[in-house]
Amino acid sequence: MKYIILLGDGMADWPLPQYDGRTPLEVAHTPNMDRAVQLGTLGQFRPIPEGLPAGSDIGNLSCFGYNPRVCFCGRAPIEAANMGITLLDNEVAFRCNLVTLQDGVMKDFTSGHISSEEGAEIVATLNETLATDFPVKFYPGVSYRHLAVMKAAGGLSTDDLAGLKCTPPHDISSQPWEPCLPKGAAESLIGAMMARSRELLPPHPVNRRRIAEGKLPATSIWLWGQGKAPSMPTYAEQYALSGAVVSAVDLVKGIGVLAGFEVLNVPGATGWMDTNYEGKINAALDALNRHDFVYVHVEAPDETAHQGRADLKIQAIEDFDARIVAPALAYLEGHPETRILIAPDHITAIKTMTHADGDMPFALCGAGVPHNGFSRYSERDAAETGILFTEGYELVQCMLREASLRFEQG
Repeated sequence: MKYIILLGDGMADWPLPQYDGRTPLEVAHTPNMDRAVQLGTLGQFRPIPEGLPAGSDIGNLSCFGYNPRVCFCGRAPIEAANMGITLLDNEVAFRCNLVTLQDGVMKDFTSGHISSEEGAEIVATLNETLATDFPVKFYPGVSYRHLAVMKAAGGLSTDDLAGLKCTPPHDISSQPWEPCLPKGAAESLIGAMMARSRELLPPHPVNRRRIAEGKLPATSIWLWGQGKAPSMPTYAEQYALSGAVVSAVDLVKGIGVLAGFEVLNVPGATGWMDTNYEGKINAALDALNRHDFVYVHVEAPDETAHQGRADLKIQAIEDFDARIVAPALAYLEGHPETRILIAPDHITAIKTMTHADGDMPFALCGAGVPHNGFSRYSERDAAETGILFTEGYELVQCMLREASLRFEQG
């Protein structure tokens, strides 16, 4: 048996008045996701457990089949795993965004989708400056997404660092940023480091070039998503399966590393609408020649929703349908001993431009999966099925069962 998960990050949403109360999924032309429903089972699952924050870290852990209540240790340590960074007992990893702060608000949490090469230049400068004055080392990632590894020092413990209340920058788009600075025992240290970055970055050569080109500059670092070293069982240990993951996002690749997967690095995979869709799905399907399981993650629906762009989110969903789902269904036709799961990891709401929890639609089709009478992939249709996995990770565990599947209506 082969298993394929197709994850449209933040694909779910709330009804929008400008589309007569329809969601982007309902507006988008998605014949391939609809076809998956017609071949199998439509239902709902809850990838964000009650009491945990709505985010891609929690949601993707659930969609990999891990219980976030047990495995979640913070977003940054998972990303560190993908980057080959081993956290010591006295270290805490933070996600380090390069952001644009203007006129007192979070103008852009991506610094205008700064390139990885430009980001690496800025990170090198941070290591030459901030790292000499603070117990920190910076690691370059993709685009605006980087890491900072802090050592416990100056009377502060790792619990002080890990226990900070940090606000994800994408939660405060176009909102005042100063009230959202980290709060807790280590706030003076982290706050001072972020303040120093606001002095260093504006005159940086990268930003001078970007401004000259009419692009947004990276005016500050923003630290969040922190945690200590993670520990979780691999797929080989838990399910006796091997796997591969393809994504442009270090977080998702990091979960793959911790799961014991091969990480497929595809040229042109950007995490935006210009990503190499064909390269990603082709690499994933090729990996099924040597693995049991592949996880294909597409970030574009989430990124477009963070910008409040319903039109772009609809386009991103249609691209996901035509360029990721269609080839996977074609693979299923030639390899009937395969199961395909299509799902989002959370809502990314156009209205609020940030994440939200709730019951997400899933479509599962392939070997041994019954058809439950529905024909369209959307939040509204999924809610009518009466099928709900309240513990989202159990949906994936159900998918991985060898026998024919049965779904109980709630």
